[in-house]
Amino acid sequence: MKHSKVIPLFKSGSTLDPANFRPISVLPTLSKIFEKIVLDQMLNFFNINNLLHKNQFGFTRGRSTTDAGVELIKYIFNAWENSQDALGIFCDLSKAFDCVHHETLIRKLQHYGVRSDALKLIISYLSKRTQKVVINNMSSSGSMVQMGVPQGSILGPFLFLVYINDLPYIVGDNHDIVLFADDTSLIFKLSRQLLKYDEVNNAISKLVNWFDVNNLHLNGTKTKCMKFVTPNVKQLNTNVILNGEKLSLVDTTICLGITLDAKLQWSPHISKLSSRLSSAAYAVKKIRSLTSVETARLVYFSYFHSIMSYGILLWGHAADTEIIFVLQKRAIRAIYDLKPKESLRQKFKEINILTLASQYIYENVMYVH
Repeated sequence: MKHSKVIPLFKSGSTLDPANFRPISVLPTLSKIFEKIVLDQMLNFFNINNLLHKNQFGFTRGRSTTDAGVELIKYIFNAWENSQDALGIFCDLSKAFDCVHHETLIRKLQHYGVRSDALKLIISYLSKRTQKVVINNMSSSGSMVQMGVPQGSILGPFLFLVYINDLPYIVGDNHDIVLFADDTSLIFKLSRQLLKYDEVNNAISKLVNWFDVNNLHLNGTKTKCMKFVTPNVKQLNTNVILNGEKLSLVDTTICLGITLDAKLQWSPHISKLSSRLSSAAYAVKKIRSLTSVETARLVYFSYFHSIMSYGILLWGHAADTEIIFVLQKRAIRAIYDLKPKESLRQKFKEINILTLASQYIYENVMYVH
């Protein structure tokens, strides 16, 4: 129940460098069944008592990365509507789930009202856990896990949410924060006439101190700073300090799988997306040459469509989405063996697949609903 196998999964680079492997933790099935029961009870308690911060979007029912992205974009547009710029700080935490201090987590659970047998159960769940590394049917000797929430577990992500639930209160109400598990994004509204960064640096200093107290490490080299400005406003450098070093501005950054650019015109995201969809369309074509229409259609929805529709609520209105629609038509033609110049206007209706534009409208309607 408390023993995990860690299997290293190769990412890229040299196979001699351990840093190029991602550790995958495999837990017993029985443990996951038990955790699911406990998680349902914990979520029910936290939801009924409204304990989770409203700006936490990770691992919570009815909330998604799209919700987090919409909230982030809303904060930026609110600044623009008030003739302000929006300064975004996108924090990168190093191995956050592995750094959870058990005693601190227990104190926080007590603070939120988890007491008696329920608390003892969580203490037991976290204590005396062991793990071993398995490579090519060979195992290392087991070692005790003294810190962190169990990787690959059902309950672990929720416990991490509890661990960082008080973080937004450190930042304060004057600034905006969006959390998705350990992804932390801050938006500061700045006057275009008085570019003062004292308040920004003070908030960042409080943030760094909170991370230190809670045994979490903010990676300064991977933390990004971006100033969101309207197209007619010139980009100026900032004076944002993190751990004594000035954070340089970036033109683009990836947040929750979406590439953000400083003017929110979405060209960098669409460029990257088109590259991925080109490969996906080719895969659909190759599979169709080997299998049936039904199988190729299944691959289209599970591969091409899932990539195309991710985050479309944010970027679907952009001016240069035509390339995405071209790639969608390429994939559809491959499935149904249609000629390159053959019109697809009626075909989309016949095969019951939404065009890119229709998918964007559908996502908007569903989100508002």
